[in-house]
Amino acid sequence: MSEKKYQQLVQRVQRAINSPGAQSKHYVEIKRQPEDEAGDWTRMLSDLGTVENVTLTTMDDNAEHVQITWNPEESMA
Repeated sequence: MSEKKYQQLVQRVQRAINSPGAQSKHYVEIKRQPEDEAGDWTRMLSDLGTVENVTLTTMDDNAEHVQITWNPEESMA
């Protein structure tokens, strides 16, 4: 498992979360890409799952399509 590949995955997901559209809707859907290692994907979802006021909802049986939602009001408290 390459730390560099993991960081690239995390950065891609952060860009999606920080996009203006996602920020106005307070959710974003992400999909595992062919270049994403299964272990990296699982680790990234696990790390995201520990963030307060963030909810992960799997959209398929393999958790390769995930909706991330957050509550900005709660996170500001």
